[in-house]
Amino acid sequence: MRVLFVTPYVPSRIRVRPFNLIKSLSSIHEISLVCLLCDEYEREMVQDVASYCASVDLVPLPKSQAYKNCLLALPSLTPLRVSYYKSPIFIARIKQVIHERHIEVVHGELIKVVPALRALLAQVNIPLLYDSVDCISWYLQQQYASARNPLKKAFIYSELQKMRHYERHSLAAFDQVIITSGHDRDCLIALGEEPSHIKVVPNGVDIEYFTPPLAPREQDSLVFCAKLDYYPNSQAILHFCREILPQVWARRPQVRLSIVGNNPPPAVRDLSSDERITVTGYVPDIRPYLGSASVALAPLRVAAGMQNKVLEALAMGSPVVATPGSCRSLQVKHETHLLVADDPQSYAEAVLRLLEHPQLAQDLGNAGRYYVEQYHSWEAASNMLSNLYSMISTSRDQQEHLSQPAHG
Repeated sequence: MRVLFVTPYVPSRIRVRPFNLIKSLSSIHEISLVCLLCDEYEREMVQDVASYCASVDLVPLPKSQAYKNCLLALPSLTPLRVSYYKSPIFIARIKQVIHERHIEVVHGELIKVVPALRALLAQVNIPLLYDSVDCISWYLQQQYASARNPLKKAFIYSELQKMRHYERHSLAAFDQVIITSGHDRDCLIALGEEPSHIKVVPNGVDIEYFTPPLAPREQDSLVFCAKLDYYPNSQAILHFCREILPQVWARRPQVRLSIVGNNPPPAVRDLSSDERITVTGYVPDIRPYLGSASVALAPLRVAAGMQNKVLEALAMGSPVVATPGSCRSLQVKHETHLLVADDPQSYAEAVLRLLEHPQLAQDLGNAGRYYVEQYHSWEAASNMLSNLYSMISTSRDQQEHLSQPAHG
């Protein structure tokens, strides 16, 4: 089957879900890709995903156009995170590729591409599968609850109301909706979405790429790997360093922390003023950091969907300490696969417990790796998608046949 992926960014080892789905699906389908290019550094990442695609089209989105989109959307019911990515050129390129490549199914990812997908509905008769990934209303609801600044809280509330309306009224138009977790599926259903219309296709892990190291781990070393220009991630590590890490240092002042991820905001970069904290910025390969650390951190306070950072750490055999929200969508168990802690004191105690009991850390790391091998295969996810592509394609054909007038 000829499948077109539509994404708001370049799929890569940072944007792991579409990258790995394309990689796995390419063995049985012809994959084309049209994606927005919002940041020039992403252009360097195209080569990896291009090797799995029959065609790749990048559509630059100038910042000036994106900001203008947001200004025009302020008095409307469209959330800013949707308006930002509107692009007539993007829509035109998608339509062009559909005709040139004889595309049979379109697979769009994230709420940011919904305007383009909805525009296609009026122009092209083709099955559309939409990957919501997370329930954005649920994410904004958590962000609203955790905000303290009154102006910020008011802005988030406004966006939350718009997003609830947008998710409620946008998704029914698609032939199929998928999402990464049962919890987020329930959140979409609570907004009014039809349960049978939403299927869970969980994230996987490339277990050949993420493999436990043979070398021993460095003592008293912590690591946090994440996209740091994503607010929940930067919020999480700032909270950890301000509220939790001092409690760890009170007992083990020699503990060191590596913060690994692209585009760290100034507040995160400033953490490196303490010589025990290293902020790396973008690195091409996070495995050496996950593989050498004594403990991997997942201290998110706002979390939606399935957290790849947790899955990748588990796949590396890293002992993990996670907040409940960071692992809500996984089938992991506290004290079996990882340690779960919420408030600062219990989180600090969990980190110290792993640092002071290496055998427990090793046992959890081994169990975490086994869990990922059993439950999070990209091959299984791509097989589910293949079945859904066939289903919506067949359903669309049947609808067209029934709509044709009878002859005779």
